[in-house]
Amino acid sequence: MRSDENTLLNVKGWLAENQYTQAWLANQMGVAPSLISQLFNGERKLQPVHIAKMTEITGKTIAELASSEETKADELVYSLRGKISTEDGERGLAQLLLDVEHFAQLIVK
Repeated sequence: MRSDENTLLNVKGWLAENQYTQAWLANQMGVAPSLISQLFNGERKLQPVHIAKMTEITGKTIAELASSEETKADELVYSLRGKISTEDGERGLAQLLLDVEHFAQLIVK
C-alpha cells in the first residue's frame, strides 16, 4: 500500500479513536469539509501541506502516519523540513515526492 493511502487510513483511525469527525478535521486544517471527504475517498491527491497539517493535529510524525502493519521498523524514512514559498516550489516538491516513491517501488521489484 502506498504511504499516502496509509496516511489517510491512519488519520481515519485516529479520528475514530478520538471521536472526531471529518468536519472537525477540516476545521482544524482550515480547509473545506468537501476536501477532506475527497481525500478520504481517493478523489483528490494528498498533498505534502495536508500531511504536515495532519501531523500537527494528530501529534504523530510523518513516519507514524505513513506506516502500516506491513512496514518494517528498519525501513528507511525520509523527512523533509522547511517551508516552500511559491507554487512552483510546491509543485516541484510534490513531483519529487512522487518520483521518490516510484523509484522506491522499482527498487523493491
